[in-house]
Amino acid sequence: MYKILKQCPLFRGLTETQIEEIIDKRGDFTVTEYPDKAVIARKESAYSGLMIILKGKVHGEITYGNKPVTIDPIEAPQLIAPAFLFGGYNRLPIDVIADGEVTILTLHRGYLFELMQNNVLILSNFVDIISDRANVWSKKIFYFSFHSLKEKVANYLLESTTEEQNVLPVTDIRDIAAYFDVTRSALQTVLSEMEKRHILHYEDSAITVLNRKALQDILK
Repeated sequence: MYKILKQCPLFRGLTETQIEEIIDKRGDFTVTEYPDKAVIARKESAYSGLMIILKGKVHGEITYGNKPVTIDPIEAPQLIAPAFLFGGYNRLPIDVIADGEVTILTLHRGYLFELMQNNVLILSNFVDIISDRANVWSKKIFYFSFHSLKEKVANYLLESTTEEQNVLPVTDIRDIAAYFDVTRSALQTVLSEMEKRHILHYEDSAITVLNRKALQDILK
């Protein structure tokens, strides 16, 4: 467990031995195993302990128009919804579902608060995690301000490349589609249209920007 936690953002900079001493000092935590497709937490349930994925992967799920929508799949050793742990309304905004067999470590909220009081590195890491999440969501809100997917893609490519570095590596196009909250086919349609206009060249492993001015013109 501690080898995994060493890779967790909350304990960044600490050794396995240090993490073990910190966690085992009071033992105010639980480790729970879940089978595939199990509901780990329900939407609107009180979030009284920080959940850390020790094994496997989970995704958020919300119903939109009687259709389940998947949100932000994450895997070990990431934290689940840390921004909703503290504050006046500490309830989960989504269902949390297991993708395969999953093991979750839960640190009680009061115990985590003590850990942050006693260890400035853990406090600093937690603040960084919350700030990073806020930056991600602010970018998503920024993209939602655009009226069309074409505008979103144009802005994304302009931000992700430069004149000198005009190639954007692509591991899986579905990741970019999920970022825009659209289907893969919708995104591929926009990319294909831009490729026909010689704005970019698209292949499975990369997107090469050929005409930055044309991307800028889309945003005007």
